[in-house]
Formats: sequence, structure tokens, C-alpha cells
Amino acid sequence: MKLKPNQFFAVLILLLVLTSCGTLKPLAPAKTEVDIPKLIQPVSNVEVPVTVDLKSYFTQAENSVSHKYSGNKQACEGLSYAYTFTRTPFTITGSNNTVNLKFTGSYGFTASYCAKCAVVFGQGQQCIVPTVAAQCGVGNEPPRRMEISYRSVINVMPDYHLQSKTILYPAPKPIDRCNVFLGNIDVTDRLIQYISGPLNDLGKQVDAKIAAYDIKPMIAEIWKNLTTETKVGDVGYVSINPQSVRLSSFNLNGSLLTFSVGLSAKPVVTTVSAPPLPKPLPNLTAYKPANGFNVYLDLLENYDHLTNIVNQQVAGQGSKVAGNEFIVDKTKIYGIGKQIVMQVDFKGTSTGTIYLVGTPNYNAVTHKLSFPDLSFDLQTKAWMLKVAKWMFNGKITDMIRQRATYNFTQFIADSKTRLQKELSRDLGNNTRSVVTIKNLDIEAIYPTAEKLIIRTLSDGQLKVNVVM
Repeated sequence: MKLKPNQFFAVLILLLVLTSCGTLKPLAPAKTEVDIPKLIQPVSNVEVPVTVDLKSYFTQAENSVSHKYSGNKQACEGLSYAYTFTRTPFTITGSNNTVNLKFTGSYGFTASYCAKCAVVFGQGQQCIVPTVAAQCGVGNEPPRRMEISYRSVINVMPDYHLQSKTILYPAPKPIDRCNVFLGNIDVTDRLIQYISGPLNDLGKQVDAKIAAYDIKPMIAEIWKNLTTETKVGDVGYVSINPQSVRLSSFNLNGSLLTFSVGLSAKPVVTTVSAPPLPKPLPNLTAYKPANGFNVYLDLLENYDHLTNIVNQQVAGQGSKVAGNEFIVDKTKIYGIGKQIVMQVDFKGTSTGTIYLVGTPNYNAVTHKLSFPDLSFDLQTKAWMLKVAKWMFNGKITDMIRQRATYNFTQFIADSKTRLQKELSRDLGNNTRSVVTIKNLDIEAIYPTAEKLIIRTLSDGQLKVNVVM
């Protein structure tokens, strides 16, 4: 049958309409860029535990003083004596900022006592009464022992030097006492008086050696390490940016001196390397215990990953509307401005592509990302009204909206582990940072053209272990 011209055009128009009804291809939403709010970091506190072994300083102090003392006094009237005193090395104990030094001294003496002297013609001063003599811990007798103890209180000076005050405490205590009395004089007590001078000199040597220890270079090195930036995965470059420094009180366990360097800091996070300018070490401020750090970090999530997750939940899902069937084939997600676009390829009564736009919404309790305002893009609406009005229905958007979700629970756990690993690092010179992230909370989500920017707030502890 041959069609007349007017019939041919009518059939052609019908075919065009039918073809249009079967395939939907609206224009994709235009991409726009928006400025992401800048990170404003709160003040954080960094705790730097430091361990210093003072044993070598105590050893230097005791080696600078003789281990053996001797002395004598010869008098015509009264007590005459000669003694020897030998000490053992220090034993060191301590707690808080007090060091206890102790050693055992072995001693022996000979003594004589004259109650009355007078000038004898041609002989000078002479004892005119019988002389009383005694000895203890010499000759065939074993040396007697005496316990000597010191107490040394250690503090830090504003110039970062240590200061100590070392005194004999308690008083020397005989373990094996020589019960020798000459003229009502306890010879052992008199001996203790004589050796107190050299023993006090030993305490002064301890103070001199401790005062020579300058902790400023060590703290300056910590300060320098913490003012440099660190590359942290795809987060960017992180600088601790310390602002002030303080020292805790000291604690001693044996010869190990431990204390904390407290730093107040305002961490800086940049996407490109921007090494901070050197900052001189400031004076010490009053110590207060650190309450940990609070740091905002922008983590990135690839749209491909988000697309795969959503496809697992949406692809193959369908809805029937007015006798027509709509089945999701696959989706693709990307960002425009403050919203995301979900490109949906579909099949069923019609085939084609539609676009939905929505604003990310994050539930901090469930850790779930959803798009409660997800709806058809304006271009998609216009095409639907022309060729597929039946699709312009809430059942389709409701079905996709309910299933297009993403749970960030695993993302948060993985991010905590990754950040702890990357921020815990060797700083050199027996110095290592140890980061413990207690909580990582998502504060906001910003879509960009390529990735989701996930702004997080982390809190935890940053310690820098130093062993000198």
C-alpha cells in the first residue's frame, strides 16, 4: 500500500513520539564549584614524657670525691686520734622529685686521752697523768660500719637547667658501734663530727654535677621536630605548630628521672606542602596537665567507592507506576556545588538516564550518610513532563532515596587506625611520637567535583617519648 504524503508524515511523527517515549536522555546537571569553609583548629595539648637516667651523673659525682678518708689530731691534753674511713658506691632510690643516695662506710680508729698536761722543764708540754688509750676496727679487729644517707631534691630552673639541694639526711648511723669512751667522750660520735665535712663536700659535688645538666637542647630538639610538617596519607601535610612549653614536676624511680614536657599547639593542616617558619623555643610557662589534642582533619572519600556501595543497594531495584515498570540498572555519583548528583541508568517500560540531586546528610549516631532531599533534577523533570509523565512520581525517588545510603562506621574505624599509624613516627635522636586517637567524629560533609570532603574532629593523646 502506497502512503500519501500526509499519511507518511503522520507515521513518521508517531514513530518519533514512540521512540521518545522509550528512551529518556536529559542533559546532565551543570557542575559548579563552591568554597569549602577553612579549618579553624582549637588549641590542643601535647604531652611529651621524657626519661633521663641520672645514674652517670651520680657516678661522676661520687668519682670526683675520694672513696677513702683519713685524718688525725694529736694533742697533749684531751683527745688525740687517728682514723680511716672507706665508703662503698652509692645505691640510688627515689620518688617524686627526691633522690635518696646511700652508701656504707667502713671505719677504724686509734685514740688516746690525757686528762691533764703541764710544762715540764726541758721537755715542753707533757701529760702528767696516766694516758688512757683505745682502738677500734684496726689491727686484728674487723672494720666497723656506718650507714651514710643523702637526700637530694631536684627542680628545674627557668633557664632549663636542673637544680638540686643535697644534704646528709638522716644523720650518719653506726651499724657496728665502737663503744669507746675516753674522758666521757664518745669517740664514735666525735669521729662522725670529723668526717661530716668531707661528706658534706660529696653532697656539693652531687649538686654541681646535677646543675651541669642542661635539658634545654633536648627540649629544643623536641620543639624543632614538632614545628616541622608531616605528610599524612591523602589528608595532606600536618604541622603540630606548638605555641608554648611547660615542664611538669619530676618523678624518680631509682636513677631514672621522668617528667613531662607540656606543649600547647594549634595544628595546621594543608593540602600542599607549606613548611612553617622556624620558631624559637619560648620561656617556660606554668605547668598544667594536658587534656589531649582536638584536631580537625579533612578526609577524602572517592566517589567511585561511594558509587559501588550505592549500586550494591540500588541496582536491580524496581518500582511499578501506573502500569509501567522502572528498574534501576546502575548509578554513578559525583558532586556539584553543595550537592551530589546521582546519575541513574534505568530500564523497564522505558530505558535511558535520569539525574537526581541531593544534599548529603550525616547521622552522627548511626554513622549513616543519606540524601533525604534527593529529587529529580530540573532537566530530568522537563524531559519527563514531555515524554514520560508516569515517571514523574514520588514512588521512584522514594525507592532510590531509601536505599541510597552509606554507612561510615568502617570508614571511621579504618581512618583512626591509619591516622594513628601515620602520625606515630620516629622523630630521630631517640625521640618518637605516639598518637592515640580516642574518637573520630564526622562534623560535616562537603561534595566537590571529584571527591567527598569529610571534615572530622579527632581527639586523643599525642605523646613524644624521649630517652636520654
